[in-house]
Amino acid sequence: MRYFAKTYETGSFSKAAEDLHIAQPALGLQIRQLENDLDVKLFIRHARGVSPTTAGRQLYLRANEILDLVDQARAEVCNIDANEREPVVLGLTNGVTKILGHQVLIDAQSELPRLHVSLVEEMSSVLIDAIDRGEVDVALAYDAPDRPTYRRIPLLDEEIVYVRAAKEDRDSRPISFTSILDLPLVLPNERDVIRNRMQTIADQMRLPMRIGYEVSSIAMLKRLVADGGVATVMPFASVSDEFEAGVLHIRRIIEPVPLRRLYLLHSTRRGPLVRDGDLLDLIQRELGSFATQLGDLVQLLPAFHHPISELPSELDKGVAR
Repeated sequence: MRYFAKTYETGSFSKAAEDLHIAQPALGLQIRQLENDLDVKLFIRHARGVSPTTAGRQLYLRANEILDLVDQARAEVCNIDANEREPVVLGLTNGVTKILGHQVLIDAQSELPRLHVSLVEEMSSVLIDAIDRGEVDVALAYDAPDRPTYRRIPLLDEEIVYVRAAKEDRDSRPISFTSILDLPLVLPNERDVIRNRMQTIADQMRLPMRIGYEVSSIAMLKRLVADGGVATVMPFASVSDEFEAGVLHIRRIIEPVPLRRLYLLHSTRRGPLVRDGDLLDLIQRELGSFATQLGDLVQLLPAFHHPISELPSELDKGVAR
């Protein structure tokens, strides 16, 4: 339609072709195809160029309306695309959320305006299953198994600490793994990462674990320990407030040191986002604050020192481990 309108306005095939930056024969072919489609003659050819027929004049009036609508539609669509925010669901564990979840949301909103980040807080096992089902796009989860549903990037190893009521234990020295089994433990169910880690170590040492209570609620777990008579093990981030308030006391565990590994999981079930790499790098940057707050309880892995957006899909063994 633009070819027809330009020919109408210039009154010349050669001038219209020049303005449109196309060959004159190609322009003539477009006009003839339009006339054949409408089964009317649109131009009268003469020595000075072309003149519109009555049908040509009427089409030109409508053509301008059509072209204006096309331009308007294009502008509206481009404006929607420019302002539309891509949704992404981010999964964090309780301890990670406590330290950096708030800041991740604030920074994502200010630095990545094209993304709408929704935060989900769950245990690692729940987040891993949610990624498998396509309900979470990116997650920070501990001891995640290697699966085809996500890309797994190991970032840091974190120590698990011994927790007891401050009124019962104020010793600041590390405690041996064997000694922590003297009291019955309050632990989450068997799907929990820490519960599995403790059971594995106990089995390797051929030691029994006494489970006083099995509780998946972190708030209830801490309350039971604060009441006395039982102990637990958990990440320091999950108990830092109670430790600072003098309600619960923590000790590092040795012989051996129980560790859990934090992975960034990136779903392979969905297509890449426009700002995928920026989001992953932002999460990695915020995780630096998490590591700083945990201090000696955290050991950064080689992959942490590379921008996640630049890491290959299949990590080199030397970087991953």
